[in-house]
Amino acid sequence: MPNEEIIKLENELEKLRLESPGLELTVTLNKLAYACLHSDPRTAEVHALEAQSLSINLGFPVELAKSDTTLGRINQEAGNFPEAMSYCRKSMNIYEELRDGNGMASVNGTLAAIYWSQGMIDKALEHFLESLRQKQECDASHDELANCHFNIGSCYCSLNRFDLAQASYEYVLKIWEKSGELENLAYIYNNIGTLYGKKKELDKAREYFQKALDFRKDLGDKKGMASTLSNLGSLHKDLGDNESALSFYNRSLELYEEIGNQRGVAYTCGCAGGIYTALGSLDKAEETIIRGLEITRKLKIQDWEIHCLEMITDLYEAKGDLQKALMYSQELNIRTKENLNEKSLEKIARLQVQFETEKKENEAEIYRLKNVELSGMNNQLREALTHVKKLQGMLPICASCKKIRDDDGYWQQIESYISDHSDAKITHGMCPECITKLYGEG
Repeated sequence: MPNEEIIKLENELEKLRLESPGLELTVTLNKLAYACLHSDPRTAEVHALEAQSLSINLGFPVELAKSDTTLGRINQEAGNFPEAMSYCRKSMNIYEELRDGNGMASVNGTLAAIYWSQGMIDKALEHFLESLRQKQECDASHDELANCHFNIGSCYCSLNRFDLAQASYEYVLKIWEKSGELENLAYIYNNIGTLYGKKKELDKAREYFQKALDFRKDLGDKKGMASTLSNLGSLHKDLGDNESALSFYNRSLELYEEIGNQRGVAYTCGCAGGIYTALGSLDKAEETIIRGLEITRKLKIQDWEIHCLEMITDLYEAKGDLQKALMYSQELNIRTKENLNEKSLEKIARLQVQFETEKKENEAEIYRLKNVELSGMNNQLREALTHVKKLQGMLPICASCKKIRDDDGYWQQIESYISDHSDAKITHGMCPECITKLYGEG
């Protein structure tokens, strides 16, 4: 959101504080908290907590759910994942009780971001897809759907499913270029740059990263600037320009430290430390990598811990401290195996759930088809029964002339009685015995 919009909300907030606290103040606090999420997370948290308190005291469940979702996002950005999950669960409970599909979609998006931050990309993708489904059911706008596709594309890119990622990004780019919102364009340009970087189309990657960085500077989006600067650092590393890479990483690190984003600090420390090693600044490399390693362990981000362990093993090998190099190499081996086992178990569990779900769906479809078939047979039977009248009970019939006595005591020819009491039509003919009696043998 542009700075002008934040200023507008702050001015509105000042006016509302002159009045008695109410819904309008709570709504504005939530909007401002969300607006400050990336540029000033500390201020965002203050506004969200105030909105939460007002919502509880004044009885605004929707605004309470919104403030809890924002607090979940703030804690996710800071690496406080248990707290982030707790806020999301509270928010989801409210939205489920209210049957608010848009709200549930928003929480699923935040849950996906939490899993993403922990390197659990498969789980993140599941929640992003669920968020998209809920948005579609609520007839969300093209911009909202584009946001879902953007996140899904990011997952595909991380999973190296480049064709799916590119298809998602092209869909998003078409919509966001039309709307012209700089924040959205900065996001999509940054991610397209990442995609081209992974595909080793480095000139295209640099072009898109620079576009994203320019927009984010104009917006004052410090987290976004830090992310793009880090991407440019990785790009120049791939180009073999370590001096430029280090400059970009350090600028990124300063911004992450300024906004208190520990995840960003941890990742960038690992990257910058590796460059220090390559440039021969081994003491600075040691200081930087150990800092990153400590944060990744605190945040329990196993993928990035492995990255830092790789960097520190290379560092001590470069320093000639083979004992420490061996120690960290052994730890790296253990963590890598644990990570692979954990991801394998997650994949097995996910496939098991998918198998059971599909099995139930197939069984339900077979049951449905059987019911359709049975229903059709029942309809045919009912239709047939509408054309049948049953002759039932004791029928008094004359032993000589074969007339039948009806319920009123009158005697009727058998043909008349059957015609009156059923839908049968009588036609006359002769049996072989009667023909012989009447006409003799032919």
